[in-house]
Amino acid sequence: MLNCIIVEDEQQSIELLSAMLKEQFGDDVSVTSTCKTVETAIAKIRECTPDLLFLDVQIGDQTGFDLLQQVDYKNMKIIFITAYEKYAIQAFKFSATDYLLKPISVADLHHAVSKVLSLKYETDSYKKIETLLKNIYSKDRRKLCIPDMNGFNIVEINDIIRCESNINYTTIYVNKGNPITVAKSLKEFEKMLIDFNFFRVHNSHLINLSHVKGYNRAKGGFVQLANGEEIEVSVRRKDEFIKKITQV
Repeated sequence: MLNCIIVEDEQQSIELLSAMLKEQFGDDVSVTSTCKTVETAIAKIRECTPDLLFLDVQIGDQTGFDLLQQVDYKNMKIIFITAYEKYAIQAFKFSATDYLLKPISVADLHHAVSKVLSLKYETDSYKKIETLLKNIYSKDRRKLCIPDMNGFNIVEINDIIRCESNINYTTIYVNKGNPITVAKSLKEFEKMLIDFNFFRVHNSHLINLSHVKGYNRAKGGFVQLANGEEIEVSVRRKDEFIKKITQV
């Protein structure tokens, strides 16, 4: 059984989420406490040490991130609840942290909690929360949590040289370290990284423009990267790439 605490400042949302959990998971998930303020939640978390925390991003005039900086979350799984807000959603995706968008759907809730149940004994998931908090409060050295078959890797976005597509998989090449292959499409990484100086030069290649050393017009066009690689630039993306790179 998962003992959980709901931190949410709207009573109607608390009642709805509690009912959905009961209907979907029965006795597998028990709501041991509900809290409407950060202060109350901090006290309850320290008292109960829940297995799972449903944490609203906005709690009155404070945030769920403020709460996490004041408690030991290493032994908890956390599912964030939020209304759509681009930066926050991007931060969740960067850290591979589970989140639910309001209004919460049954399907999304079931998927998120089922994932927690399957990873109940995972011991290092708190590192995802550490990554999230660093991304929320850092303006420069943002990090990306990349899951693999054995767990996950955390890399600085600035250290990513390029991402290469292989059907439903993507291989990420970093400045120092071995390539990382993950079961996500290149399009997903493009959506996450497009605002961080990345550009898709080819259907199979997303590159970090900060690692570009030059451009060769021969054979249709190749971009030269800092690690010595040459990546083909597709004909239909060439003009946009040249315009983009001359603005960097």
